[in-house]
Amino acid sequence: MPTSDEANPRRDSAIVRSLCAWFRANARDLPWRRVTKAGTRDPYRSLVSEIMLQQTQVSRVLEKFEPFLEAFPTLEALADADEDEVLAMWSGLGYYRRARSLHACVRQARDVFGGLPESAADLESLKGIGRYTAGAIASIVHNHAEPIVDGNVERVLLRLEGKPMRVGETQTKNWCWERAEELVNKAKSSKSAGVDPATFNEGLMELGALVCTPKSPSCEACPLHGSCAAYRESAQDSIPLPKTRKAKKPLYMACLIVRDAKSRLLISQRPKGGLWGGLWEVPTIESDAKLPKSAVAERFGVATTALIREDSFVHETTHRSVAVVVYRSTAPGVKLTGTWVYRADTDDLATGSLQDRVIRAGFAE
Repeated sequence: MPTSDEANPRRDSAIVRSLCAWFRANARDLPWRRVTKAGTRDPYRSLVSEIMLQQTQVSRVLEKFEPFLEAFPTLEALADADEDEVLAMWSGLGYYRRARSLHACVRQARDVFGGLPESAADLESLKGIGRYTAGAIASIVHNHAEPIVDGNVERVLLRLEGKPMRVGETQTKNWCWERAEELVNKAKSSKSAGVDPATFNEGLMELGALVCTPKSPSCEACPLHGSCAAYRESAQDSIPLPKTRKAKKPLYMACLIVRDAKSRLLISQRPKGGLWGGLWEVPTIESDAKLPKSAVAERFGVATTALIREDSFVHETTHRSVAVVVYRSTAPGVKLTGTWVYRADTDDLATGSLQDRVIRAGFAE
């Protein structure tokens, strides 16, 4: 439960007012923040942006957001689209499970609610929407007093209250949600002009993104530094405590570049579900152990002498460290199947960043 500085209604009011004023003056002009002709936020655009922004930098989302909305301008358009179309438009954002969840989410919203519901509880009932995303849409679009906690908000709150707690732990998350709820309720009850749950929640996220950054926070420019316990104690660089990292499980991958007489590349689509499900790739072998060249040749049905090592690199995912070896074959393997494509054909296919690199190499002369 809140203690010391936290249990101070006047301080909370000052925090909320200062943050809302700062946000109104410093908010970035982001496309998902723009209002409709009716003067309100479009909940569908907000949903798409929130899903895209998960584990992805704003700069990358800015590149993909408008093209995605041009392809699927409404919730109904996205719900009616084929999954392969959705994955192709998502290409470059990574974490393709989010695209499939978003697709399933809008279909469920259309079928159950006739569109995106307004309440956080109803939003959270949809596939792929957790407490944070539900609270973000309900508060930012509909101005409901719903708390939100993501990595940026967690860091701001822990520093504000001088809490040397460890990122990612249940106790930390629970405390942050409680504190966020107190503050957003203070924003709701405020009688000050321009202070409301929507402005406060966006201000929290913006402050974490622009000022209260993980390293070298700009404390002197922070509207809350006068109320910040970490700043007062010169502890902003040590709060929060870093997340306990689990060792990533290794994965070994052999990719094979095969081209025909027309300079087409052989590719195939991965099964739906699982790692990189539904994405396109060159012939690929995955193993939990390193594969010698002779084993790779046998698995592909290619003579060892026809297998030329072209590249190797390590690709990091959230839970895996993938050691990739790329081979080029001077002759098609007897066990290989797939689709022959020209370079231009791959522009409309969903491929992950790992296979993007391999495919580019495949078309290199």
